[in-house]
Amino acid sequence: MKHRKPAPTWHRLGLKISKKVVVGITAAATAFGGLAIASTAAQASTDRDSYANTVENTTFEQARKHYGLAQQMSEGATLHAWEWSFKTIEENIPAIAEAGYTSVQTEPISAIHNGGKGMIFTENWYYVYQPTDTTIGNWVMGTEDDLKSLCNTAHKYGVRIIVDVVANHMTATWGAIADRWKKSEYYHHDCNDGDVQDWNNRYQVTHCKLLGLYDINTENTETANMMHDFLVQAVNDGVDGFRFDAAKHIELPDEYNGSQYWNIILNNGAQFQYGEVLQDSISRDSDYAKLFSSHSKNGGGVTASSYGSKLRGALNSKNLNAGTLSD
Repeated sequence: MKHRKPAPTWHRLGLKISKKVVVGITAAATAFGGLAIASTAAQASTDRDSYANTVENTTFEQARKHYGLAQQMSEGATLHAWEWSFKTIEENIPAIAEAGYTSVQTEPISAIHNGGKGMIFTENWYYVYQPTDTTIGNWVMGTEDDLKSLCNTAHKYGVRIIVDVVANHMTATWGAIADRWKKSEYYHHDCNDGDVQDWNNRYQVTHCKLLGLYDINTENTETANMMHDFLVQAVNDGVDGFRFDAAKHIELPDEYNGSQYWNIILNNGAQFQYGEVLQDSISRDSDYAKLFSSHSKNGGGVTASSYGSKLRGALNSKNLNAGTLSD
C-alpha cells in the first residue's frame, strides 16, 4: 500500500500553528453484574500498564520533557492522523513531537471490510468503521507489527498513541464477518432487525442497527470478553489510549439488566479513554464522561459535540471571544 505523506508546508506551518492553538482547544473539549449469557471465554490479562510504561518511565519522561509535551494526555494536543497508515505516522513522529503534540490518534485498527480498496481516501473511507473481527491490522492501517513499531518509535519521542475503536457494531455485510463473530446471539435483533426509527428513544438508539450495521449484543458477556481481549492486546502492543466510536449507541451499566459491557472492556490497561457521544436530549453525555474518566488513570471523557459546534461557529465568524464559549 502506498503511504501518503504530508506536504512540506504542513510540516513548516500546520504543526507549528497547531502547537499554539490546538492544545487549549483539545484540553477544553476533553475536560468536558449484567445479564450474562453463559460466557466461557476468559479475559486476557493485561501485561502492560500504559501509565507506568510512559509517564513513570525515566526514558519516556526525558523525551517528553525535551519536547515540552504535556504530562497528562487530557491536557495535551492530539493529532488526528486521518487516513495515515501506521508507517506514515511513524515516519513523521519526529516532526509531530517537535510540533508539540502529546498524542496521535489513528483510525480503527481492527480487521475491516475488504471492499473498495481503490478509493480509500474518498468514497470508501468508511470501511475502517466496518469491522469484521477483533484482530489487529487492516489494509488501510497496516499490520500488527507495524503498530508495534509505531508505538515503540512514538515512545522514544515522548509521544503517546490513541487508536479509534468500533465497539458498537460489525460491518453490514454478514458474509464478511469472521466465523467466530458469526453467531446470531452476538447481535441485537430489535426494530425488526432494522435501523433506529426513533432517535429520542434510548432503547432503540442502544439496541437497533445504525445504518444497517450489525449491532453487537453488548449485554452478552462473550462479546464483551472478546472486545476486552482485543483492547488488551492493543495495549500490550504499545497503545496508550482509546477513542470509542458511536459510544452513545452502547448502553450504560445502569441500563437494561445492568449491562457490564463498558466495565469489562474499559479495564484494559490504557491510561486515557474517551467516547464519541453526539449530544442531544437523551445522550446522557455527562454519565458517559464520568464512566470513561473513572476507567482512565490519565483522564478521559467524551467528545462534547455541542462544544465543537460552538467552536466551529466561532472560527467561521472569526470571533474567538471566550464569552461565546462559556456554556
